[in-house]
Amino acid sequence: MQGSEEHRAAETDAVAALGGDSARAVYRDLLRFGPRSRSELTARLGLSAPTVTRVTRDLLDAGRLHQLGAVVRAKGRPHEPLDIEENLGPRFIGVKVTADEIHAVVTTVRGNVLEELVLPVADTAPEAVIDAVLAPAQALAEAHPHLAGVGVSLGGPVADRRRVLSSYLLGWEREFDVATALETRLKLPVVVENDLVAMVNGLHWFGIGRSYRSFAVLTVGAGIGTGTVIDGRLIEGRNHVAGLTGRLPIGRRTDGTPLPVREVASTDSILRRAHASAMLTADQGMDELRCLLANQDPDALEAAGELARALAAAAAGLVATVDPDAIVLGGENVDLVRAVGPVFEDTLRGAISAAQQGLVVRVLSGDFDEWARGAAVIAIQEFVGVES
Repeated sequence: MQGSEEHRAAETDAVAALGGDSARAVYRDLLRFGPRSRSELTARLGLSAPTVTRVTRDLLDAGRLHQLGAVVRAKGRPHEPLDIEENLGPRFIGVKVTADEIHAVVTTVRGNVLEELVLPVADTAPEAVIDAVLAPAQALAEAHPHLAGVGVSLGGPVADRRRVLSSYLLGWEREFDVATALETRLKLPVVVENDLVAMVNGLHWFGIGRSYRSFAVLTVGAGIGTGTVIDGRLIEGRNHVAGLTGRLPIGRRTDGTPLPVREVASTDSILRRAHASAMLTADQGMDELRCLLANQDPDALEAAGELARALAAAAAGLVATVDPDAIVLGGENVDLVRAVGPVFEDTLRGAISAAQQGLVVRVLSGDFDEWARGAAVIAIQEFVGVES
């Protein structure tokens, strides 16, 4: 209970530092969409001109904003754009937890990464993970002043951006309040989110998702996940687990039951088939499979092609359902898909309608930097507030 009270107090301080709802709306718009004049802010946000004048003055006085050079117009007074103060503004830590490593970054309020740390995880028990997160978080906190919050992401459902309900990948079978455990030690506001949800939020606010009104993300690795943004909003579903499983059917098993994508595309399923076919020996794993791919081994290429086709089938289902502007493919095993060239995109385009052929296909790197950045973005969202 004490941790929750500390969190609420810290959150209240952050809100007070930006002002009220109108000030946060102005700051948030400038943060996400760049410099604007006061008149543009008035028109975009539906606020009165006196309100915009007052809150921008307060934000300027507080060092949250700065004035850019006047822009001369053919008619009327020159525009005087405002922008947020990023260089001297608040900093945020983002931490992505896997079963093997902690990936931590510190970012500006616009999610630009300033420093990154990667440390091994020796034990995935909840208390051990807290200790593992604290090491890089405390190191980054000491090196970067003006920290305003910490975001943590991991695989599994999360309640209220604080409590991890379970985590199959970490072996957590019971609920654990990660946010309170970290706030007690760090003395900073902490928010926690599912790793895919955090990453999609990062892409939506400051990444490649900004270019599209709607996009769907499909990630491939230890698990298979999908995240969808429609009309500028992330779809989470009634239980906040939309897209967080690999249960999406892509065909049928030999017994006629639905074949979920995870049975074809997850790391365990790929390795299971590779061992069963003797492509890999029992003690070999993904590193050896990647070596075979680098050497153009026919069996390895066929396995990667099967993966690409399975993911394309899943992506085609998403496209048929939500008709996004773009599909973004990511995850630690995305390099296997890239190894077989156009197989994913050709299969996808062969499965969607003629009207949808303008779909954009983007591929992320397989690194975890985008995931850790997404964790920082959820902390930024808590700081500035998100539209209801």
